[in-house]
Amino acid sequence: MQKHWNLLCISVFVLFLAACAPVSPQKFFEQAVLNTNLINDFDPTSFGKTLEQNTIEYPDIPSSKKKGDEAQEAVKTKILTSERALENIKKLSTNDDETKAIKENSIALFEMVIPVYKNEYMQYAKLCDTKGSDEEKAAILTKIEQDYAPKVYQQLDALYQKGKVYAEKNDINVNWGR
Repeated sequence: MQKHWNLLCISVFVLFLAACAPVSPQKFFEQAVLNTNLINDFDPTSFGKTLEQNTIEYPDIPSSKKKGDEAQEAVKTKILTSERALENIKKLSTNDDETKAIKENSIALFEMVIPVYKNEYMQYAKLCDTKGSDEEKAAILTKIEQDYAPKVYQQLDALYQKGKVYAEKNDINVNWGR
């Protein structure tokens, strides 16, 4: 019995050390910086158009028949993937001011966009699914563009600036695309 208890204690200790062990610079970069690709379409014009397109049916194509919740499901998926990314970022260990700043910036970015997905974008998606008025939809997108987008883009740009320095310093090959 004592032998099994010792093995269990050793196993738990090894798992604890593995969870606390620093990740490679590449892995840290992927989780803290590249995961923001999940929110690259935050732009109200772009994401709004995507949600609208999820609801289009074509009379001559039976397979295009919709259930009526496609846009909402797309937003739910965006929320779930963003929340999962945020959880993983929060678990990252940092070992210096640079990684700590990147991690904090990334967390702030996700914490900024997730409520917008849950509230404004979900409201917009419901209007898309129920064929709501263009005026109501436009008002929501305008609110996102004016109230949230500038702060999100500012956070994103700051993260990318830090990420570029970090990637160069750690020889991580990245195509920034912009």
